Amino acid sequence: MRQSAFLISLFCITISFRTQAQQQMFERMWYPVKANGVDLKYPFAGGLNAPQFSQADLNRDGLQDLVVFERVGNVLLTFLNNGTPNEADYTFAPEYACYFPEMVDYVVMRDFDKDGAADIFTGSVLPSRQDIQAHKGYYDGNILKFNPYLFSFPGCSLCDPLYIHYPDDDMPGDWNNLPVNRGDIPAFDDINGDGDIDIVTFEAAAGGHVWLLENQSVELGLGLANMQFKLVTQCWGGFYESGLEACYCDLAPTPDCCAPCFGGPADDRNLHPGSTVMTFDAEGDGDKEVVLGDVSFSCLNYLQNGGSSTHAWMTSQDTAFPSYNVPVDLPVFPAGFYLDVDNDGRKDFIAAPNNPTIGEDRKNVWFYRNTAPTGHYFELQERSFLTDDMIDLGTVAHPAFADVNADGLTDLIVGNYGYYTPGVPVNARLYLFLNTGSPTAPKFELSNADWMGLSEFTPGDYDFSPAFGDLDSDGDLDLLVGNNIGGFYYYRNLAGPDQPMNLQRDQSVMWAQMDVVGSVSTPVLYDLDQDGLLDIVAGERTGYVNFFRNKGTAATPVFSAVPEIGRVGQVDARTPFDAAGYCAPAIIQTNDGPLLLTGTQSGHLEAYFISQNLQDTFFLTDARWGGLDVGNRSHPALADLDSDGILEMALGNARGGLTIYKTVLQDCSVSATEPPASGPELKISPNPVLQWARIEWQGHNEASWRAFNALGQLTAEGKLDGPTGYLDVKTWSPGVYFIEAVSGRERQSGRLIKQ
Repeated sequence: MRQSAFLISLFCITISFRTQAQQQMFERMWYPVKANGVDLKYPFAGGLNAPQFSQADLNRDGLQDLVVFERVGNVLLTFLNNGTPNEADYTFAPEYACYFPEMVDYVVMRDFDKDGAADIFTGSVLPSRQDIQAHKGYYDGNILKFNPYLFSFPGCSLCDPLYIHYPDDDMPGDWNNLPVNRGDIPAFDDINGDGDIDIVTFEAAAGGHVWLLENQSVELGLGLANMQFKLVTQCWGGFYESGLEACYCDLAPTPDCCAPCFGGPADDRNLHPGSTVMTFDAEGDGDKEVVLGDVSFSCLNYLQNGGSSTHAWMTSQDTAFPSYNVPVDLPVFPAGFYLDVDNDGRKDFIAAPNNPTIGEDRKNVWFYRNTAPTGHYFELQERSFLTDDMIDLGTVAHPAFADVNADGLTDLIVGNYGYYTPGVPVNARLYLFLNTGSPTAPKFELSNADWMGLSEFTPGDYDFSPAFGDLDSDGDLDLLVGNNIGGFYYYRNLAGPDQPMNLQRDQSVMWAQMDVVGSVSTPVLYDLDQDGLLDIVAGERTGYVNFFRNKGTAATPVFSAVPEIGRVGQVDARTPFDAAGYCAPAIIQTNDGPLLLTGTQSGHLEAYFISQNLQDTFFLTDARWGGLDVGNRSHPALADLDSDGILEMALGNARGGLTIYKTVLQDCSVSATEPPASGPELKISPNPVLQWARIEWQGHNEASWRAFNALGQLTAEGKLDGPTGYLDVKTWSPGVYFIEAVSGRERQSGRLIKQ
């Protein structure tokens, strides 16, 4: 895999403008991962559940790169096209996603003004609106960036220029906005062949007929950069989608009729639950055919246009498209995407689910190659395009770290909510990825896809969240697993110190009765009350942190059935827009005291300092820790994977995938006197320091440095023009700082104490 993630910006890891404002940004890490004997190309890309596909030249190299918008959490993934002829050959390059705006519901990229920079159509970021908005693409050097596109509505002082409106034919001078159901994906295409981009969509509440809004930029001589839309018809193609019969539409018998043509409308005519629209010229005759997906079904419907580019008339349909090859069957609510995936000059077809809550979540990106010399013949190539090269466990990923096989390397254990299986509500597991690398260069291999056999509890229980700690004080790590019902499964390790884990489930009544306040328990084991015994600190669905005090002995843990404190520190992981918080905690010992990190439903991380009095309100050090947002249901786990004294963090998400970052938190589990892992040491003197600190990094004539305080906040940064430099720390507040120096792919860290 080509390592291009930091060619543009070492610090650029965010996915939207709202997170770019955060100063503290962590480096995204890449480690090799093998599964089923295959090296994964994008193991820590984060997974896909409801992806949408567009193309754009992200780096101005003349190749159309891949832009994937994931509806679950409104996450953007960007892939550079390596340009290999006749191959779908891409490199994951998340740094380009930094330059995209905040986007929700759907993302369709088109170059509407034909200036060579792709533009964006997307839904309104305001929850109260269902409008379409656009963003104008431009190049800053060789990087594709965007500005909000402002529409012009002459004479309408109340029209918001961020959203599409069209003139009201019944009331000259008035303008109407275009609401689109948040579950829909409209089509943006040149429908009438005049060179500008039109819109074909279902209107949010107008029933099963499709509207056509024609772009008048050409007709009115405005120029392609000045979009202005006109509602041409509320029954484009003459067909009607009732949603009552799978992938079937009522067709008009004549081109001037709007189905059903005879009789009055049925009771459901004003209902529109959700549809996806894809248009393309299947026959090369200048008019557009359409492929429809419906929220209620697993198939796609292809409607053939027997009319013209200016007057569409759908005359036949394929209700199991493409029936001539392998019909799409994606539970539930598929969408179609038309783009050249394999660099052969012919546009291919991708089908993927558009439902962010249920349905196929692993074999969910069906890639059909267009194998016709001319025209279109879509032939299925694979059902897991991109996702086969990711750690993608279906829905939700709960990571944890522990040395399972006692080889001195930290292994990765991941629980999931489950994955789609026909006829089974949910299928949950623990996955064991053994570290087969070295102390300084980790790499992972999937060793067991049902570790400890927790599948025995499904489908009645799921959403498994593992945690490790020595609960019985016998020198080895035991396993505690949270679950959907809010309880715990406890597995005692009988192996002893420095031996491969030998876990046996404890089925005592105590463990069967324990339950958090609510559901979906996500535990960590930590001595929260500082009495020498490991306690259970557990997040849960509502967003609170539960405290189960260990009232037993070192060898025999004892817990009450309900938490002693149901809302420790008054932590609440919900945002104003979240009905649930899905708090997923991790606790790290820092030089300034224990730090509680928690994942959230919205995908960001929150950081709190833990008070000695657990009834106190914990001090919120950062409401958006690290500037990270991985989409819904973030879950952190931390460990020093490369033995450099700084903790790495794996973040699980609702898409069943993982991302990994290098934090600035020191690994306090090892002695500060241990020698550096490799390379010349970063020397800081004097230490402690009052005014000026000397940095020495032998062998490096040019490097950059960053200083972080104990909370992980970026305090200062600069350059070293030689192996020795000086930091002016006179204005820094007293405390502990972590200095990170980077030169190419080499990095070293050190600690500075400001008096």
